[in-house]
Order: sequence, then structure tokens, then C-alpha cells
Amino acid sequence: MNIFSKIGLSRRYGKAVYIISAVLTVPMSVVVLLKPLSIPVCIILKLVSIPVIFYLRKSISKKQDIYFYLNLGISRNEYEIIPFAVEFLAFVLLIIITGNIGYAIR
Repeated sequence: MNIFSKIGLSRRYGKAVYIISAVLTVPMSVVVLLKPLSIPVCIILKLVSIPVIFYLRKSISKKQDIYFYLNLGISRNEYEIIPFAVEFLAFVLLIIITGNIGYAIR
């Protein structure tokens, strides 16, 4: 199983992580668009929010779901980390794009 198929699986089991993270990412990108100098603050806020979301996901999620995905060929660590890594990469790309647009507008 390659990394892209594992990311595809993460869209199914990590849907809540993606949605909650998008709730944080979209307003941060708007702030960066309006004030590009706030990029470091947004990145620090995102890095602080990742452990909080991870803890809430671990404490609220059903424990039986993981066995289905383990049988599909994804490890326990990949099951937990891939959604956060993919979303953080998307966050950084979006912040870079909106930061460049914000600097171009000013």
C-alpha cells in the first residue's frame, strides 16, 4: 500500500479531523490575507491546536474503528498521524498562498 492510498483511507476515518482543522484553517487564511505579518502567529496557533484536536479525537473516538483499518493495511501510528500531517501540509500551503496574495494586495 503506497502513501497515496493511505491518504485516501485517511479521508474516510479522519473526516472529523479534517473538518475541525478546516474550521481553524479558513479563518486563519483570511487573517493572513488581510494582514500578512500575522503568519508566525497563525502557525504557532495551529501547532498548539494540533495536540488539542489529537487529544479530543483520542478521547471521543470509538475504539473499535481502528481494527477495520488495521485489516486494510494501515498501521496504528499512520492511522493517527496521517490526517494531521496532511492537514498541516494543506494549512502551510494555504497560508503561503494567501500570504503572497496579501502582500501583493498591499
